[in-house]
Amino acid sequence: MSQKVLEQISSDDLKNLFSEHSTKKIFLVTGKGSYVKSGAQNYIESSLEGYEYVRFSDFEQNPKLEDALRGLELIKASQCDMVLAIGGGSVIDMAKLINIFLANEHIDGLEIVQNSKLITKKGYYFIAIPTTAGTGSEATHFAVVYHNNKKYSVAHPFVLPDVVGLNSEFTFSQSPYLTACSGLDALSQAIESYWSTGANEESKGYAKQAITLLLEHLEPCVLSPSSAHRTAVMQGAYLAGKAINISKTTVAHAMSYAFTTYFSIPHGHAVFLTLPQFLIENYKVSDAKINDIRGNMYVKNTMLELYKILNVNSPLEAFHLLLNLTHTIRIETSFKTLGIGISDLDIILDSVNLERLKNNPIDFSKAELKSILLNCFNQE
Repeated sequence: MSQKVLEQISSDDLKNLFSEHSTKKIFLVTGKGSYVKSGAQNYIESSLEGYEYVRFSDFEQNPKLEDALRGLELIKASQCDMVLAIGGGSVIDMAKLINIFLANEHIDGLEIVQNSKLITKKGYYFIAIPTTAGTGSEATHFAVVYHNNKKYSVAHPFVLPDVVGLNSEFTFSQSPYLTACSGLDALSQAIESYWSTGANEESKGYAKQAITLLLEHLEPCVLSPSSAHRTAVMQGAYLAGKAINISKTTVAHAMSYAFTTYFSIPHGHAVFLTLPQFLIENYKVSDAKINDIRGNMYVKNTMLELYKILNVNSPLEAFHLLLNLTHTIRIETSFKTLGIGISDLDIILDSVNLERLKNNPIDFSKAELKSILLNCFNQE
């Protein structure tokens, strides 16, 4: 499915979209505090003047199935005919879930979560406006949802928003830490997309652009933010989202979810606890470990291309580049400081997302993954 992108989206742009689609009533999905803090509330109230709307914001940061089902009941009762989400990745994912559940309400929501192939109908016209630069949710055809502490991904072309509105002004209120976390999420998406088994020339093009923008602008965006840096990081995040929409993410994302679920470490921070190490590990390709059907030399060359994009000459230099970036933007990488003990490594291993792991170009046994976690644990 195609997607329309409006850069520096304005109130007039939104009103034009409402008019073009003869909108009568809008289902508005937002964050709680972030809706006001980001400036989104003033923007939306101006845009919605003359239109009826119902707002849904009563859900947790990491989308849970029960919250999405409550949202489903609200949209069913509201007689809305358009969905508008403005917020971070959780907000956009929540809107995706509600919209697709509504369109396919003849199927139980849990069944859709467990098997996205059951989706047969597209939801209402859907506009997504991110207020963070990093999740890429606005550019992807999948939505994250948690059920009984297990992460699922609802993936189908009908999940993709019809329109994305980018406006870096909504990121100005972000704290340095949140800016760093969301930016690292985008950078990890782009890097993992580049080496993913699902990568192709198109996704690699998006990933390369994203990496270049994020490496140049993320550090100043955290330490001395300006409109130009925030705009560049938002554009990089969107391009990273377009990359993973084709390729999907891989091993570092597969390893990250337990850090968030059990240790409350934000997602972008969690991914970077292991990502630098995999810039070394994914270069160690062999016949016994290959996952990518294009073979060893393809994977080897892909990693060399990636090091070149990162402007380094070796896996070890790439590792130190990313580790130094986290230190510069004040992201803690010490497991011990973060409260993760040696006995917790098995909990992390038991929670690895196998679907994401299969997208990695080389295979890792559980013992190998534990050894990698030990390396990360001992890293100061």
